Amino acid sequence: MTEFLTSLKADLLDRRLLPFVALVVLGVVGALAYVVFGGSSTPATHTPTLGISHVAKGIAVSAAGVNPLPPAAETTSGASAQRQGSARDPFKLLPGAAKTATTAAASVKGAQSTKAATPPTTGANVGTGPTPKVVNKPTTPAPSKPKTQTVYHVSVLFGALPTVVPPQGVQLTPYNDLKLLTSLPSAKQPLIVFRGVTAAGKSATFTVVGEAILRGAATCLPSPAQCQEINLKPGQAEQLEYLAPTGQAINYELRIVGIGSTKASSAQVMSIRRGQSNAGREVLRRAGLLAVPGLRYSSQFGVLAFLDQRASQARARAQAHRHG
Repeated sequence: MTEFLTSLKADLLDRRLLPFVALVVLGVVGALAYVVFGGSSTPATHTPTLGISHVAKGIAVSAAGVNPLPPAAETTSGASAQRQGSARDPFKLLPGAAKTATTAAASVKGAQSTKAATPPTTGANVGTGPTPKVVNKPTTPAPSKPKTQTVYHVSVLFGALPTVVPPQGVQLTPYNDLKLLTSLPSAKQPLIVFRGVTAAGKSATFTVVGEAILRGAATCLPSPAQCQEINLKPGQAEQLEYLAPTGQAINYELRIVGIGSTKASSAQVMSIRRGQSNAGREVLRRAGLLAVPGLRYSSQFGVLAFLDQRASQARARAQAHRHG
């Protein structure tokens, strides 16, 4: 035995066999390493311990209740070899699962019916239901504009003419926006009284209350022979020669500068009406000349309208007959 081992040792140590011996040693070492390290690297399979975190979702055991039906086998062949029990159809749900499915279907159906019953809050109406009736809210009427009336404003120049005209010309007193029933040159010495304007402000009308000789472009009413009223258009002038108690003749001149118009509210018209000269009204009343021969006041404040020509002539003849 010793000789055998010695011979084997000599053969193994032979230089020609060293490569083969090295390969054998490497193979043995690799096999041992595979057995040791390969077996330990394989993960061990552990049976999971039943706990709260590993319980599958489903019907709780306490909520499942007691199944009144006999146990049913769930084998594919239908044989009653699996823990006893009769064969069953594998495509039918278990009693507990069927009840759960029915409850879930009822919940989904109820949610769908509730959603269908609730009308959409935004967007266009969908469906074949009746179109909702649109109720129009009453609109607040716009405030009405106050009624206005046209009022006329007359500007005149009036004054006594000097005997000798100065180089700078005649200086007359201006009267802007002459008030109705104003007496000129004054209420103590009235020669004429302002009565208003004719339609559309074409001319200004004055009543002659004093003894005067008239010369100028004025139109006399009711007739040239009886000149109780004179009408003057803008730019025209009339001279009145007055004999003073001292016997001195004084010439006055009336010149119409212009006739303008504005819109006035009812309150403004009432204010203008209250601004009429009471002194001039008293002058007309004492002279018996409140009426305007050949003219009448229209519905528009301060505006005079011509009477019918025949009526004016008849009134003039009647007045002439009374004075004759």
